[in-house]
Amino acid sequence: MGETFAQWNLLQLSLIAVFPAYLAYIRTVDGMALISLYVYLFVLCMPAMLIQMKLGGYNQKGIVGLLSQHLPISKGVGVALLVDLFLTCLYVAPLVCHFGMYAILSMMEQPYVWSSCGNEWNTENCVDIHQKVQAAGGNSEKTYTINNGVAQNLRVTPELEFYHNAYLGLSDSIGNVTGFPVWNFTTQLQNVGISLLPVTLAVLWILVFLFTAFGARVSGWILFVLGLAFVGMLLAVLGYGYNSLDSDDSNSFLLTFYNLNFRGFLQPVDTRVLINTASEGFDLLMNSLPVWTAIPVTMGKFTGQGKISRNLGWLLVIVTYALIIQVPQLAMAPYIGNLLTKVKDTKVLREGSLNVTTRGMSIQLVFNVMPAAFAELEIPPVYAMLFFLSLFICGFMFLCVAMLTIVDNIVDSLTTRFVRLHDRKHCCTFVTTFFLMVALICMGLLMTTTAGFYYVILLDQSVTRLRFITVFILAVSVIIVYVKHTFSIVERILISIWCILAATATAGFWLYSFIMYLGFPLSYNGHEYTKVFDLISWIISAVPYIAIPAAAMHSCGLFEGTCKERMQYMFCGVQDEPRDYQGYYPAPEPSAPPAYSYNTNSYNRNGAMLYPMADVHKDMYDPELEPLDTRLRSSQI
Repeated sequence: MGETFAQWNLLQLSLIAVFPAYLAYIRTVDGMALISLYVYLFVLCMPAMLIQMKLGGYNQKGIVGLLSQHLPISKGVGVALLVDLFLTCLYVAPLVCHFGMYAILSMMEQPYVWSSCGNEWNTENCVDIHQKVQAAGGNSEKTYTINNGVAQNLRVTPELEFYHNAYLGLSDSIGNVTGFPVWNFTTQLQNVGISLLPVTLAVLWILVFLFTAFGARVSGWILFVLGLAFVGMLLAVLGYGYNSLDSDDSNSFLLTFYNLNFRGFLQPVDTRVLINTASEGFDLLMNSLPVWTAIPVTMGKFTGQGKISRNLGWLLVIVTYALIIQVPQLAMAPYIGNLLTKVKDTKVLREGSLNVTTRGMSIQLVFNVMPAAFAELEIPPVYAMLFFLSLFICGFMFLCVAMLTIVDNIVDSLTTRFVRLHDRKHCCTFVTTFFLMVALICMGLLMTTTAGFYYVILLDQSVTRLRFITVFILAVSVIIVYVKHTFSIVERILISIWCILAATATAGFWLYSFIMYLGFPLSYNGHEYTKVFDLISWIISAVPYIAIPAAAMHSCGLFEGTCKERMQYMFCGVQDEPRDYQGYYPAPEPSAPPAYSYNTNSYNRNGAMLYPMADVHKDMYDPELEPLDTRLRSSQI
């Protein structure tokens, strides 16, 4: 970090940009919502990605440094985005740990450890959907039994009971923290005797530290390799599903799921249905693509100042997202389609806990539906492992990119404020990453307890609740900074208008989501959060926005001058440093004059010297006139 040359090339960026796909495993969108997703992607996200990545590459600064230089009154917006990103990492990391542990568990025992009801962690509500009986008349067709003594709304699959009761050890409420879950469901884990979930969280963050502490240049190649591994694993799972499973069941599920029903759009009977369908695509897009976060500016910085990278990097990110976002859903389709066909005579999949026919977000798609498909269809363990490992790698890449973004902004602020740290950026990066890792491990331990998943849900709902405020303030700030630059006047006018309209629409969707869910109590697994935790959720939502006025006052206090000068600084920032025609700064020093520069040919038509500084003798050099900071010296002597 802190190097002036490009630390990521466009090839690296194209594979690093696959990290938003981790959320596509959890959120599913059908045909009409998918169309709305791509419309929003190219209409709402393109101008924002263009402006942010271009400004980051042109100025070689993160979001905090960019606003500090050009619009100090909005510096707190950048700080608020970093706090928002830190909180997101806090609750995403335990989920990534779960993905990795499921990859290991899928290889431990056969049949899969989660596939039956006759275990100590199961309850009377468990319905063994995998129990097979011979059909009447000696037909070899397999049917499945149902626990008829259990009410339909109480039936659960063995996979879900394993996840809640055995793996998470989930308590009955968010306030009932009874320690860490101890795993005894395999012989190998019984011999361990301690809780491994906090250990896996610590190992995860240590890996993130090792992969990011040496700067963006080293991390870029690591993330490039991880991106290749993610794509390869996902394609392997997809290929096995379509080649080895019943293609008719797979195609039937795809046709049903991606059915394009335009009646709701052309002849809307209920406006709410139309809005909800459009909102599903919007939710997946805005929660996966980090378009209104601190990440795009930093990604633009890492891809360098070159004109090609500045003008194509943002487009590459958009195209990569458009290509990759549906691949996880397509990879899961043959497994889910064949699973639904196998149990079509039961209602537990359609009305019970394993409800995959409805759209929207559900973590149970990963920890309930897909494990049930692997067990029922007798999928080889290696493909189950590849599925969960691909999800782990994708989530891990997000954590690495987020950590790089936070650390880069902190280090830039420190080295700008304290000049003596400028030559120690690598050391400063290492130390900052270490302290962030320790903070995330300590704060994340609560989410590895028996009540930890309740806190994951709490943070997830809290962080995104007031995002409509962030979107609008950030859009206004970056547009002001963008207009101040010396890009083409036509480009600045058109892109700025496009961006403010896109930001207004985006903020409107977030506001609609906020109003719609304002009256709904927060709950999970039948447990409704108390008013105390609802208040805590609101406090967490407001924490990032405290930084906006605080950072503005801090910027004002650091500037020395009259009240008028301070106001001018807060709204106009510092003067731009001199740039050459390519946009680089400081401008390169002129080369030494040729040997014949002292003859009569070194004068122009007006009699002025072509190299006026060439006649300055070394005896006239006064070292006291040099700046105190040796990095600013530009003398040819």
